[in-house]
Amino acid sequence: MVRTVNKLPPYTAPVPVSPWRWIVGTIVVLVSWLVGGTILGLLLLPYTGVNPQALLTGGDVLSQMPAWGYLFFALITFLPFFVGTLVAYRFILGVKLRYLFSSLDRFRWWRVGLGFWVWLLLIGAPVVVGIVANPGAYRFDLDWPTFLPFVLVGLLLFPLQTTAEELFFRGWIIQWAARGWSNIWWLSTLSGALFAFPHLLNPEAAGDIAGAFFGYFTVGFALAWVTVRDRSLEIAIGAHMSNNLFAALVVGYEGGALPAEALFVTEPIEWGASNLLGALVVPVFIVLTRFGRPKPSRATATDHTA
Repeated sequence: MVRTVNKLPPYTAPVPVSPWRWIVGTIVVLVSWLVGGTILGLLLLPYTGVNPQALLTGGDVLSQMPAWGYLFFALITFLPFFVGTLVAYRFILGVKLRYLFSSLDRFRWWRVGLGFWVWLLLIGAPVVVGIVANPGAYRFDLDWPTFLPFVLVGLLLFPLQTTAEELFFRGWIIQWAARGWSNIWWLSTLSGALFAFPHLLNPEAAGDIAGAFFGYFTVGFALAWVTVRDRSLEIAIGAHMSNNLFAALVVGYEGGALPAEALFVTEPIEWGASNLLGALVVPVFIVLTRFGRPKPSRATATDHTA
């Protein structure tokens, strides 16, 4: 008997890859990020507006940087992370790079834009309501000579930083884990947890580790879910870029990992309210980004059962 089946390619490498290649590749990526990023940051330190001799005198180098220099120093360290992931995927795993971005025939940039604008709407609308309802909680203190170079660095380097994180936390990790078990709940939970752990080193996590973990986990979970669902990083890349650009340039908060040089600045993040909002945003984000998702192809298969 002939029956119709629906099938989408899984979001993973199209050829079998030895577990040892995945292990070696992961080590290369992490060394590129942690060691290569540190070396690159130190090499470019003289171009961040601070005297490198401060390293020898034991001074607080970061506090001496202008806001744009601090942002540049923090984001440029992701360049080795970005390159290391691509190099490891292509030459250690031996898989064409296009499969890291999408297991489908093509990578659709309009869906990157969809992820960008949907996420911006979902996180921006509550902020607009907050500014209107409680303007005293937000400080508008625009200083053009400080803000303009900060914006320029952010627009140039945040896409690099967010894409580097997506390639590893949603691309590399999910494709590795999907070789054993491709359940979307498992893959999204794993990716969300591994995404949250390094972010717990950020200053805003101090004092409420559990709240910070849940906050970063929900973002990572949502981005992983749409990646596995779509077999592509399209939505995740756009949404992550939107999130970081908004937090750094539009509405920032005191005490974060980056300078509070946004158009509006508010008090340090309160994880309870933030996580409640995140729990509401995630399912809405998943639903609103379904537009244009890949559809299973209809093919015929022969059923030999009696």
